[in-house]
Amino acid sequence: MADSQSREPNRLLQLGTHELVLRLHVRVLGCVLLLAAMAASCDSKTANEWPFARFGVDVGDVPATAAQLDELGPVWYMDYHWDTPTLAAHGRLFIVHCNQLEPNAQRIGKAMQAGGASWWSLGNEPNDPNQDNVTPEEYAALYHQFESLADEAPQCRLVPAGLGNADWRWAAEFRQIFERKYGHYPKVYAWNIHDYMLEAHLDPYDVDVFKHRIVEFRHWMESIGDGHKPLLLSEFGVLYGSGCCNRPVDPPEKIREFMQDTTTWLVESNTVAAWAWFASDARPYNGSLFDTEGRLNELGALYRDLAQAAGERGER
Repeated sequence: MADSQSREPNRLLQLGTHELVLRLHVRVLGCVLLLAAMAASCDSKTANEWPFARFGVDVGDVPATAAQLDELGPVWYMDYHWDTPTLAAHGRLFIVHCNQLEPNAQRIGKAMQAGGASWWSLGNEPNDPNQDNVTPEEYAALYHQFESLADEAPQCRLVPAGLGNADWRWAAEFRQIFERKYGHYPKVYAWNIHDYMLEAHLDPYDVDVFKHRIVEFRHWMESIGDGHKPLLLSEFGVLYGSGCCNRPVDPPEKIREFMQDTTTWLVESNTVAAWAWFASDARPYNGSLFDTEGRLNELGALYRDLAQAAGERGER
C-alpha cells in the first residue's frame, strides 16, 4: 500500500492536462454526491427521530418564553396551538383542536409542509364533554382527514389526541371504527394520554390510580401490536387545590409530594416515553411552575431538579 501511494504523484504527472482535469472533476463530483447522500441520510434520520426529552411542560393560557423553558432544562412543550411561533431549542407537539381542522385544513396542510420534521396531534381530550367532545366515530372521520393532510408532508408524524383518564377503551373504539370505515388502521406514531384523578370519588393525589391507568393503557397497546411505539403522557398534575372551582386550598407540600412520586415512577418504570406537567402557568388551577411575574417558583424548581437528577443518571 505504501509503495502504491508513493507512485501515485509520478503517474499523475504523466497524464495530459485534459485527462488530469477530467479525473479531478470526477473525484470532486464523487465527493459532492457523497456529501449529498450523507445530508439526505441526516434529513431522513431527523424526520424519524423522537424529538422529545422525557420531561416536558404544558404552556397554559399565559404564553411562555424559550428563556423560561430553559430554566427547567431541555424540556419539550405543547401550547395547545398549531400556528404559534416555535420556541427555540425545545421539542414541540403541535396541537390541532377537532373544531379547527375543517375550517383551517388548507392552512394546516401548508404549515405541515413548511414545518419540516415535526409531530402533530389532533384534538385535546375528545372523550371529555368539557374539551373537544366528539364521538369515536366523529373523531375517526376527522383523523382520516388529518392523515390526508399529512400525506403531503411525509416528514410529519401523527399522534392521536391526549385522551382524558388514559381511556384505552375509547382509543380501541376509535381504532376499530377507523379500520371498518377506511380499510386500514389509523397512522399512529405514538399514543397519547392525560392522567388526572378528577372523579369526585377519587383522591386527586392517588399515585396508585395514576400508575394503574397508565399501565392499563400500555397493556392495551401491547395487545394490538403497538407495544413498540412510544406512549406520550401530554398532561398530568393536580388541577384542584389552589382554591378555585369550589374546591378547598390544599397544603402546597401535597402537590410537591405528588410531583416527586409520579415523576420518579415515570423515570424508573419506562412505561411512558415522555410526559408534560400541567402547566407552566396553570391559573386559576393548581400546578403552576412559574409565579405571576414569570419567575420559577418552588414547584418549578422541584420539577427542574427532578429533570436534572434523571439526566444525571442517564435516564433520557
